[in-house]
Amino acid sequence: MTTTEKIASFIAETDFDTTSAKENEVVKRVFLDCIGTTLAGYTHEMGKIITDFVKESGSSPRATVIGAGFKTSPADAALANGTMAHALDYDDYNLVLCGHPSVSLVPAILALGEERGISGKKALEAYIKGYEVEFKLGAALNLRHYELGWHATCTLGTMGAVAAAAVILELDVETTRIALGIAASEAGGLRQNFGTMTKPLHAGLSAKNGVTAALLAAKGFTADKNIFEAEYGFCNLFCGKEKYNIEALTDNLGNPYAVLEPGISIKPYPSCGGTHTALDGILDLVKTNNIKPDDVQQIKVGCSDLLPRVLIHSNPKSGLEGKFSMEYCMAIALLDKKAGLEQFTDEKAADPITVKTVKKVKIETRPLNDNKTDVFVEVTIKLNNGTELSTQVDTAKGNPDAPLSTEELTAKFKDCAILVLPENNADRIIAVMDDLENIQDIRELTQLLIP
Repeated sequence: MTTTEKIASFIAETDFDTTSAKENEVVKRVFLDCIGTTLAGYTHEMGKIITDFVKESGSSPRATVIGAGFKTSPADAALANGTMAHALDYDDYNLVLCGHPSVSLVPAILALGEERGISGKKALEAYIKGYEVEFKLGAALNLRHYELGWHATCTLGTMGAVAAAAVILELDVETTRIALGIAASEAGGLRQNFGTMTKPLHAGLSAKNGVTAALLAAKGFTADKNIFEAEYGFCNLFCGKEKYNIEALTDNLGNPYAVLEPGISIKPYPSCGGTHTALDGILDLVKTNNIKPDDVQQIKVGCSDLLPRVLIHSNPKSGLEGKFSMEYCMAIALLDKKAGLEQFTDEKAADPITVKTVKKVKIETRPLNDNKTDVFVEVTIKLNNGTELSTQVDTAKGNPDAPLSTEELTAKFKDCAILVLPENNADRIIAVMDDLENIQDIRELTQLLIP
């Protein structure tokens, strides 16, 4: 059996009843979080642009565009919702994947699932299998894939989304192999676009790609059936021949499911996950010691040399660029003692006080360790009087080893949701999500996602 055939067999034939309540609980948390970030993303300028774009396409109304109050085709709804879900970089992530899984999976599942009227249980199955495929690709191809400049949320996310869509359409093994082949030719996304609207577009494209590929395969479209391991296939193209671990793609599929181990990180801050350990550290220092911005001479961040290659905007000119700037994140945390949605605006980035504070931040790097897991950071604040205050953070808040509490997750969701929806709608969404495995039609959820 080829690698692609093994993956397709996992998607099409694995008995979902082998999962446990633990997997379902993880998925319900990230699903709720993704809906929240999508609603918040709708309020951003790019949310307006992408929803106007899909509305002008005039597609038949079959799937909800979240927050916008209209429906379109499943592919266009996935495009819009995926883009909005990632618009604020407030959505979940996984370090092995080097990307954001839910912004590819949830929009594809909701859009295609609403059209088909799937059950909540089927939605959970689609997410769990889609994430498994996406994560296994990350384990096989990263870190090289990411360092070549590919944005894994789009490249690997496309493959996760098509796996989820194949589950919803109940494609057989051979048709799933074809769907994977089609999706592989749709995948793309360049990291140079970090800090622009095109980075969130990558998420929308991945969700749309997955829906499109599965629907085409279901109609009899053709593609190579061994797309992962082929000479000119996915792995060789996106990583380089013999530069990846093909065995990691199929080792222990679903045993345990990746949603449980290593899990998924839910963000407490709307910025790149690479900033979060440092944000935890500086916020602890400034709050614990009541540090005033004018008392600070310098902020030093010690980290692996990978982070500056991810956080590419050392002198950000916009709120979006600030999300990919360690210097900016340290500055706003010092100035405001928090790092929320209101800290990542163009106005904040252009404020002379912010610009001045950014210049106080110095990054000191060390070589990334051999197993690529060197994620701890050291934050040191040097005061004008010569005092130095330091802390080391090994695990970011929101990581599976330091998860957001149910109360914290609910508060984050409601903060995002009430930007668009009445509070009672937000409460109803929480209730439906809490019982997702028992709802018979996903439309019970999607009907709540418009004002």
